[in-house]
Amino acid sequence: MSYQRLTSQEIENLRAEMRAAGHWMKAELARRRQRYKKIGAVETSNDPITNDKAS
Repeated sequence: MSYQRLTSQEIENLRAEMRAAGHWMKAELARRRQRYKKIGAVETSNDPITNDKAS
């Protein structure tokens, strides 16, 4: 298997894509937290991301 190094532009594009994905995920988690609070949902999961215990 052979590998090829990424160019500086490819690295910057990848970083920008990952930043955008991170911003989207933070917004999505905030939206879900608000939705669960709004409907008064009781979360039984031990997963801190889905039970609103993540900070």
